Amino acid sequence: MPAVIHSCVEAAALFRPYLEGVASESEAASLEEHLKECADCRKAIERRTAYVRMLEESLKGIRVPPKFLKRSDEVLESTKYSQLVEVAGPGIEIEGGDPNVMAEMDEEGLPGTEEEEGDDDRPFIERLGAAPWWVISGTFHGLLLLLLGLLSMVVMREASQETVITTDLAKARPPEFDEKKPRDVFRNLVPAPTETPTDVEHAVVPHEQVEDTTHNETDDNMDTNTARGDPNAISDLPLGGLGTSAAMGLGGGGAGAFGQRSGGGKKRALIAGGGGKVTESAVDAALRWLARHQEEDGHWDCRKHGGTGPYDVSMTGFAVLAFLGAGHTERAGQYRDNVQRGVYWLIKQMKDDGRWNSNNYEQGIAAMALAEAAAMARVPSTREAAQKAIDGVIAGQHEYAAWNYTPNPDTNGRNDSSVSGWSVMALKSAKIGGLKVDHKGFAGAIAWLDAGQDLTGAKDAGSDYEGGKMAYAGTLQNPNKGNGSIAVTASAAMQRLFMGWKPDDPAVRGPANFFRKYPPKWEKNANGMYVGTLNLYYWYYATLVMFQVGGDHWKEWNEAMKQALIPNQRKGGDEDGSWDPVGGGGIPTGGRVMSTALGCLCLEVYYRYLPMYR
Repeated sequence: MPAVIHSCVEAAALFRPYLEGVASESEAASLEEHLKECADCRKAIERRTAYVRMLEESLKGIRVPPKFLKRSDEVLESTKYSQLVEVAGPGIEIEGGDPNVMAEMDEEGLPGTEEEEGDDDRPFIERLGAAPWWVISGTFHGLLLLLLGLLSMVVMREASQETVITTDLAKARPPEFDEKKPRDVFRNLVPAPTETPTDVEHAVVPHEQVEDTTHNETDDNMDTNTARGDPNAISDLPLGGLGTSAAMGLGGGGAGAFGQRSGGGKKRALIAGGGGKVTESAVDAALRWLARHQEEDGHWDCRKHGGTGPYDVSMTGFAVLAFLGAGHTERAGQYRDNVQRGVYWLIKQMKDDGRWNSNNYEQGIAAMALAEAAAMARVPSTREAAQKAIDGVIAGQHEYAAWNYTPNPDTNGRNDSSVSGWSVMALKSAKIGGLKVDHKGFAGAIAWLDAGQDLTGAKDAGSDYEGGKMAYAGTLQNPNKGNGSIAVTASAAMQRLFMGWKPDDPAVRGPANFFRKYPPKWEKNANGMYVGTLNLYYWYYATLVMFQVGGDHWKEWNEAMKQALIPNQRKGGDEDGSWDPVGGGGIPTGGRVMSTALGCLCLEVYYRYLPMYR
């Protein structure tokens, strides 16, 4: 039985594969079922069928490159082509047409615009054939010239670009899994002599220069002391423009706040940050594993892959974040179907109050995934759901404080640093993505950080300060200051960065100096037990922090991270591309989905967020 298509967005993603004959039997059957019920989609695919038939008849003997249909789809969506087709007769709907232009055409008395106002149910070809001869000739030859010009450009481009970087998200779907395929699938990755080029300066300004930087992440260029820790100073501008540098996560391009995750910006960020073809190959392999193990309804099953709890909401959130981190969205990328289904499942499971359940961990992770998906693809239904989810994050917060495992507005309640980390990241992604965020969320998080982080001796130690340990949990009255793990300390430093602290502030610099002593290592003891710093949860937070601090901190951490993750990624068999759910940080609880998503997110750090200070 074919899977049910729930929206026209899902249907549209299958148009081109269907017409090219590469859609699976299940996909084809699903689309055909949808077309029986949806007149809009029938008209849309009818239009595409018409020009494909014209092309086949007119270009016999010429090989059409694979990218051609994608390019011609883009042409079909343009206003000028919409007007050209509209001349052929009434009743055909073209997405992207300008109603004002069409009204002007009506006034000029063009054929087919003064006839009956209702929809004409005849096929497009039949309506075109009924039009005057000069309309048919003009339409056909105009279309033919347009397509020939487009074809020549595509052929020339393909001939001149034999070497392509596969981070260009052009494929319709991930290739079938082949365990014999070499892991390093990237043929060329921007000329670079080494995996971490020594002649490319890291995008983060060295520590000694940061003190001369007056910019902080603010809406109105407040001075540092005013802006730091003030929730009103946390930028909600979606496209940068903050003085001479961009705030965390801000970029340009079609994806707005996350535009550096694809295209040329991604390639440049990858090399500048110290990544390369090996890291991108590992990311690709991890995404392939996640894509292969997504359930038919769109979610990822926690228990099926070694997890111990009913945490499908957060596992689905983790997986979606991994795809989004590499630039795949509901509208673009070879994994767009996986993102669409994952997002749809999360929305379907969400309750009317914007919450999934009483677990604030899952709420923050899933809300973050929807917020980033909404910012990157601009799908209205996703944006609406993301706003509800963010409101649900705020609703689960302590009054004037942070978050516990479960929702509780008690001012004197337990604050959990780890749970709060995901909540802050969700609010930040929402804010830079243009959603409405109640600033009491940031204010409460800051109150808990100030209460629970031990900064004793920070002022006297200078840049060599190795402190800033964060309490794992406590109340504002009894915070258990400094009584926490290295993982929650990394979470605290990351939260500080997300809320306006500079990388050289003791609350960030102290933990970063401490992390240098505990770089990522994937190791076992003589008894075969995993030991040391094997903790992907810690690695994820600390990787974000060290990347922002930059300099030697990042160079050392980056090399250690690659040495820990890449050789230990599973190769061959059903687990190819994944990481074993071992070590600390609650990884065994989340299972292979969690470990694989976090490992992937670590290796996407080069382009997932821009450095704050340049």
